Amino acid sequence: MDAGLLVLSESAHELVVWKPAGLASERRFASSSRAGGAEDSALSLVARRLPSTTPRLPHRLDRVTRGILLVCLSPEATRFHGAQIEARRWEKYYLARVAAPARGGTADLLGTHKAFLGEEKGRARIVKAGGKPAWLEILGAAAVPGRPDRWHLLIRLLTGRFHQIRVMCEALGVPLAGDPLYDPARRDPTEHYLEHLVLKYTPLGGSEDKTIFLPEHPERGPLAPSLASLVAQIVARPSDHIPEARFDD
Repeated sequence: MDAGLLVLSESAHELVVWKPAGLASERRFASSSRAGGAEDSALSLVARRLPSTTPRLPHRLDRVTRGILLVCLSPEATRFHGAQIEARRWEKYYLARVAAPARGGTADLLGTHKAFLGEEKGRARIVKAGGKPAWLEILGAAAVPGRPDRWHLLIRLLTGRFHQIRVMCEALGVPLAGDPLYDPARRDPTEHYLEHLVLKYTPLGGSEDKTIFLPEHPERGPLAPSLASLVAQIVARPSDHIPEARFDD
């Protein structure tokens, strides 16, 4: 597909693509455009490719985030997947490249983390009161092969808040290297890497969950063996849906 939208799965109801970094999920007005029009987005590219459909997004990826994006091709699919996400029936795993932990260990990183998030002037921030609860689970952490100053985190996203992974990693002391908004050291922005790596979901009209995973991509680079093994286990195992009661507190 155009502009680097690699098709990973396609049916009458859904199209799953790999979105590159730098491409918006949805079409927005481009104030800098000489024609005063709108810039391309993942959604507009799908609409152009499949003009007989009514594509909609039940979820989004930040412009600087790459990876798996599911596009609904009908109103029925949009309603179905909206309800699936609300019931936490989707499983979403991310790979983040972060600055190495200051103490060089993982004890404080692994496990489930909770924060309350607010939004102000296009940025998320962690607040003590009045914010939305945000949960994520760091399943694995390992140094990037050949780069001891950079680590990979394998993250299960349990709630989908604005800039959630990016701001929570900053609060944990491991900002995404080069993050244009949340890296206090202002490292090279070309280093920024956040990928929606694995998606498990039930297709509309399907009786079994489906796992989407792109085994290799040149931008990803190598993973430490321990992390690669963990990813393989996640891809191979059955889905593990999250009980609603887990988030009652």
